Amino acid sequence: MFESRRKANAERRTAQTVAVVLALFALFLLFLGTRTSYLLYYAAFLLFIIAGVAFVSGTGARGPTWSIGAEGEETVARHLSLFEKPYHVIHDVVLPEMRGNIDHIVLGPNGVFVVETKNHNGLITCNGDSWTQRKVGQLGTPYLGNIGCPSKQVKRYAVLIRNLIRERLGISLYVNCVIVFTNTNAVLHINNPAVAVLKPRELCEFIKTYPSEVALESQRLEELETIIRPYSQFR
Repeated sequence: MFESRRKANAERRTAQTVAVVLALFALFLLFLGTRTSYLLYYAAFLLFIIAGVAFVSGTGARGPTWSIGAEGEETVARHLSLFEKPYHVIHDVVLPEMRGNIDHIVLGPNGVFVVETKNHNGLITCNGDSWTQRKVGQLGTPYLGNIGCPSKQVKRYAVLIRNLIRERLGISLYVNCVIVFTNTNAVLHINNPAVAVLKPRELCEFIKTYPSEVALESQRLEELETIIRPYSQFR
């Protein structure tokens, strides 16, 4: 299970708990309303509406958003499962004091690869570190999505892994960056990207054939996995 799915489940449970508490309080107000003031009926009615909104948000709104992200990570994980020794694959890495999580890390004889998964749809344009996402609403109205800057994000993660390796093993090792877009409804216009931008089917071949001056032996790969694996949240 990936971090995004855990967050979805946690937010869903919280929203549903709030909805139940509000509904119970509304019932209590209804009971009091029969003995005191009819104004309590209106307050109870309002609470029932708020409880319904909270319940719907827990079961339908926020949950699927996180779930979609988890589906993208799982799609990439299935492709990465094709790797055999000497490659090592580590999912869902969260380093101390880190915001977010590193979706996937691949350790291979030709280097270390940090893989960031994105499940955005629409027309996605990249020019260096500048990104835009254009989508079409239900009424056919185009609008800009909020994609942020995936290339800067994955580069930050690569620096964190490089620093961890330097601190624990005393070696300076370049960490490669890859972004994978998993949504089949995404149309990519990639110009002069700052990092590799791929589709899932391209990922394994890209890593295997990546030209690198680095030659990591099996023992070194085992050492790298030993220091990174404990930070994996993947279960």
